[in-house]
Amino acid sequence: KGGENMDYLIVLIILIAVVLLYVFTTYNLFVTAKVRVQQSFRDIDIQLKKRYDLLPDLVETAKKAANLDEKIFTEVARLRSEAIQAKDSGVPLSQRAEVENKLSGMMRDIKVAVEAYPDIKSHGELLDLMSKVSDIEEKIAYSRQFYNSNVADYNTKIKLFPAMIIASNMGFKEEEFFAAPEEEKKDIKVAF
Repeated sequence: KGGENMDYLIVLIILIAVVLLYVFTTYNLFVTAKVRVQQSFRDIDIQLKKRYDLLPDLVETAKKAANLDEKIFTEVARLRSEAIQAKDSGVPLSQRAEVENKLSGMMRDIKVAVEAYPDIKSHGELLDLMSKVSDIEEKIAYSRQFYNSNVADYNTKIKLFPAMIIASNMGFKEEEFFAAPEEEKKDIKVAF
């Protein structure tokens, strides 16, 4: 009988060790996924900062090169300030994404307005700034895509059973996606 109790004890110890190993491994997977989400969000912030820094130069150069509507420049300056304030004050990601999406839309509006001027092609500084803006907008889109991919991966990991039990007990919460603006989701109509 003593050997039988010892067998149960060994099985119990092995079972506890397996459960603890699973908990530790799962916890570390959650931490790794969460760090990836945070890092990819920092990558978005880097590109947004570059855009914030470039906007005043773009606005001033566009004012000199083309007689564009002053409302566009006023709105860009307002949105830039609002975006920086949203970043610094830690507003929810959905609100911040809304402001950033409006700012991206204004960048497209400026580009369209500037391209409407035929003599603008001779203004090298403006063309250089517009090229930089386009490059930054592409990097923002890529960074947002990478961030959302990491968020999807993380959110999936914390929702799978039985890992969801560990996630909820250890304070891992679902992360928010950095949503694309509604106009980017619409179908493009091509007319010939």
